Amino acid sequence: MRMASPLRGQRGFSLAELLVACAVIAFVMAGLLLMLQTGQESYLIGSNQVEAQQNVRLAIDRMIGEIRNAGYCPTCTGVTPPFTAITSQTSSSFTLQNDWNGNGSIASSGTVTDGSGATRGEQIAYTLSSGALRRQETGVDTAAVALASGINSLSFTYQDSAGTTTTATANIRTIVITVKTQPSGAGASSQQGKVYVEMTDSVRLRNR
Repeated sequence: MRMASPLRGQRGFSLAELLVACAVIAFVMAGLLLMLQTGQESYLIGSNQVEAQQNVRLAIDRMIGEIRNAGYCPTCTGVTPPFTAITSQTSSSFTLQNDWNGNGSIASSGTVTDGSGATRGEQIAYTLSSGALRRQETGVDTAAVALASGINSLSFTYQDSAGTTTTATANIRTIVITVKTQPSGAGASSQQGKVYVEMTDSVRLRNR
C-alpha cells in the first residue's frame, strides 16, 4: 500500500514572488531608515543649537552687565567724568573703565578697594582670541580668562548718543555686539547636526 506524501499538496513560492517580496521589504526598510536619519539629524541640530547658545550666552550676559556699568564714578555727580568709560576699542576688543575708589582717576595697574570693601581692578579688557571670548581684569587676573569658546566671529560696533557709528572714544554711548558661534565640541569634518547660532545685542552705557 503506497502512502501519499504529506507535502505533495503544498505549493511553494516562485522566484518572481520572492523577488517582489524582497523589493517591497527593501522599499519599506529604506523609508524607515530615512525617517530614522531625519529624526537623528533634527535631534542633533536642536541639541547643538541649545549647546551653542548656552556656551556663549552666560559670557555675553556678563559682558553686557559690565558694559552697562562702565564709567562708574561716585565723585562725579553733576560733572563730566575725567575719564572715558570705554577705551582701546577695536572691532574685536575693548577695555572698559570704572573709578571704583572715587579718586577721580583710573588705576592702570594693581587693584583698588571700592565703597563696599571689595577688591577690584579699574580696567577690564574683553577680546576675541583663538575662537574664545577672553576677559582680563587689571590686578586681579594674571592672564586673560576664556569665558566662552567655539566662537566663529565676534564684532563690536560703537555708537554715539544719536545711534551713529563712531570711532571717538569719548562719544561712545552704545556698543552693539554681534557673535556667531557653534558647539565647542562640533567636529570640523562632519556636517551632521552642524549648526551656527548668531546673536546680536545692543548695550547702552548707563553712566554716560
